[in-house]
Amino acid sequence: WLPERVAYGLAHTVGTMQARRTRGKNTQVERNLARITGLPVGSEELHEVVAEAFRSYSRYWLETFRAVREKAPFFLERVQPKDPHHIGDEIAKGRGAVVLIGHLGNWDAAGAWAGAVGWQVVTVAETLKPRRMFDFFVAHREALGLVIYPAEKGVTSKLIEAVQNNSVVPVLGDRDLKGDGVEVEFFGEPATFPRGAAAVAVRTGSPLIFTGIRGRRLDDGRWGWAIEMNPPIEPPPADDPDAVDKLTTIAVGQLEDYIRKYPTEWHVFQPFWTADRAERARR
Repeated sequence: WLPERVAYGLAHTVGTMQARRTRGKNTQVERNLARITGLPVGSEELHEVVAEAFRSYSRYWLETFRAVREKAPFFLERVQPKDPHHIGDEIAKGRGAVVLIGHLGNWDAAGAWAGAVGWQVVTVAETLKPRRMFDFFVAHREALGLVIYPAEKGVTSKLIEAVQNNSVVPVLGDRDLKGDGVEVEFFGEPATFPRGAAAVAVRTGSPLIFTGIRGRRLDDGRWGWAIEMNPPIEPPPADDPDAVDKLTTIAVGQLEDYIRKYPTEWHVFQPFWTADRAERARR
């Protein structure tokens, strides 16, 4: 119910306060951002980056709950897309599109925008607890024309069917929750990435398109989002036993390039690199 300027001001204050609470504690978010930026842990320069990352993450949650009441015109007005033809051309050809996204900016807003422009969007989401919160967000996305499947057994087959039906299928491709994904050098250190997006692309023959999302101020001072769609990556032949790993590695390279440009928009504050995950497992 607050005016937008006031609401965002409060979100930024909360993010700044959270960053201050973690200052000097060698937190995981600080170590993650040190790898990305090359800034030394404990430095004033890195602290400023960490603070902006917390402000960005606070904006994400503010937008998640404020935008839930918005309709298609809101997202068409607030989103500034770059090269949407990379996806639109594949839809026009009837090939569908598998879109690899990361925990960048506000991926929910990007999906809402894609539905608002008329694309059939089908995706998967981790089931939230309590379940009624998950159902709440699913109902809102469905009102915008999106189809959301819970991350349960058999969901990959549903995503493959959606691509074959010429849908846009965005899949989060950075956090490997099980830790058994494709190992890739990421900012100079090994990390594992989920195979899901590449697996769907290989099995359907549809291109994989990396898409980056970030928050940005519009010319009139309000907040919106910028979406950048990269050229399609054609998948290797399905009979190549390393096809999924190869495609994942290429897409992760594009994810790395985007995060290098916009490190504070990457909302991964947990142990991510293999070394950090191994350290956590030993505790």
